[in-house]
Amino acid sequence: MPAYSIGLDFGTTNSIISYLSPRGEPEAFQYGGPDGQKYIPSFIAYEDAFIEIGTAARTTAAHNPAVESYGNFKMQLPIFPGISRTSSPLQRTPPSITADYLRELLISADNPYSFCNQQGEIAGVVVSVPEIWQRDIYNRGRECLQGVIRELGLPLMQLVSEPVAAAAYYAWEMQRRALANQEEPFTGNLLVCDVGGGTFDVSLCRIYRDNKVEVLYFDGQGAMGLDCAGVAFDRRCVQLAYTQKHGHPIAETDPEFSRLLREFETVKIGSHPRVTKKLINCLKAPDIYENQEIYLFAGGYSVTFGQVQAAFASIAPGIQQVMQGVKSWLQQGAGTNREPTQLDRLFLVGGFSQFLLVQRTIFDSLEISSDDPRFDRSFNLTNSAYAISYGACLIANGLVDPTERYIHTLGILVDTINSSASLAQKFITLVQGNTPLLDLLEPHFAQIPPLVPFPSNTIGDEHFLTITIWVDPQSRGIRFQESLPDLVRLPVGSDTRRWRVGMRVDRSQIAYLVIADTQGEKRLEYELGQITAKLFQGQLLD
Repeated sequence: MPAYSIGLDFGTTNSIISYLSPRGEPEAFQYGGPDGQKYIPSFIAYEDAFIEIGTAARTTAAHNPAVESYGNFKMQLPIFPGISRTSSPLQRTPPSITADYLRELLISADNPYSFCNQQGEIAGVVVSVPEIWQRDIYNRGRECLQGVIRELGLPLMQLVSEPVAAAAYYAWEMQRRALANQEEPFTGNLLVCDVGGGTFDVSLCRIYRDNKVEVLYFDGQGAMGLDCAGVAFDRRCVQLAYTQKHGHPIAETDPEFSRLLREFETVKIGSHPRVTKKLINCLKAPDIYENQEIYLFAGGYSVTFGQVQAAFASIAPGIQQVMQGVKSWLQQGAGTNREPTQLDRLFLVGGFSQFLLVQRTIFDSLEISSDDPRFDRSFNLTNSAYAISYGACLIANGLVDPTERYIHTLGILVDTINSSASLAQKFITLVQGNTPLLDLLEPHFAQIPPLVPFPSNTIGDEHFLTITIWVDPQSRGIRFQESLPDLVRLPVGSDTRRWRVGMRVDRSQIAYLVIADTQGEKRLEYELGQITAKLFQGQLLD
């Protein structure tokens, strides 16, 4: 069987795998055989020693509430050890659940429907993650997911921001269409709005003719967890329908709530065209149509237009806030001339982006109409749903080259003695914010004399370097610092060596402290995710 470099859109509610077809085009993998699905629910069920994922797992959980099952576990990775459980006699962690899900989906030898069994070996994988996982330095989702993937033995190439992956697909598809029609390919500024089950993220990207994508600006509401997008809307609709029928809400830990939620999600997706037409009519006269039924599900439950508006009411302000940031950035402009930046195209991706109220909120915030030519409707529902996975696949196969930047500034703090023989502290920058990732793959070392461990930093055969790092989140001029007295453990017999201190950032935007001896014989690396999470414990950087 052939080997594939694949793209994985590991979503909050659904996941999609893409690979290159013999025609050289991205194609979504169909999990479950000929009658399977390309949209694979991110859901897992444990029954004795047997594991099920996807639709089969949801069906099992619906018919047997006692079965241990989990959904929305992706969004628990950054806030481990929390977990969203439907029913659980055992205490599993988000990383272990994620590992089990990805193993079954991609490489399980025992699962006849895994990608390796159905399609072929995996030569490389690019996985998309929420934009906030890249943007906010306190967020450990990247490190946690990367650790899971590597422990599974998967050849991870990089983690890429979800809207950036979508922009990569848009750039490739527009160039493909231009070549087919003998036209000039699109170049310009593309705003990607990614509204999925758990996040709302935006990226403004510059698209070039040669399938290059440069990230200019990004923002989002991912810090709100599951309260800012599709999952929150579905839960509120179910609660409103249940309360309307029974006179009281239902506990979200109740297996019946999980069953109703699955029923509602199925109806919402299946009735999308009809519901869109209903909502258009209702919005023309909202007072008259307040009690108009929009969704009917689970044999006797209904959601009215007024309830749909109520369920969406707490989500809209987050979208409006992010879009106002986009507008302000466009008006202020970028670069040295500070002239307003032009918005040339708008691309809406993610399952919830197709919901009419989401689109209306985005259009109204940007002060454009729904028929604005910059909103390219030639990208249909399928294009939008698969865009993130397709883009990750194209990046994995080297067909699109996105230029992402690491926005945080990092460095170390050293003590110096000035001319008056007094002690002073000096902040040394090792990673300058807003630098392209390609320029940070190799370590940037401090231009200071080499360090030697003090005798007091020796315990038995172990030697330590005491290093103080500092972080300027999003390069806003506010530094946080942390001393690492016991982290840097040097090799045995290294008490006479001299050491250089540096930092690097990998393609997944994970930063490392690098300690290398001056002779070039030893090099140690320490992942900084856990340290920066400690610095910002309990904080959400806005």
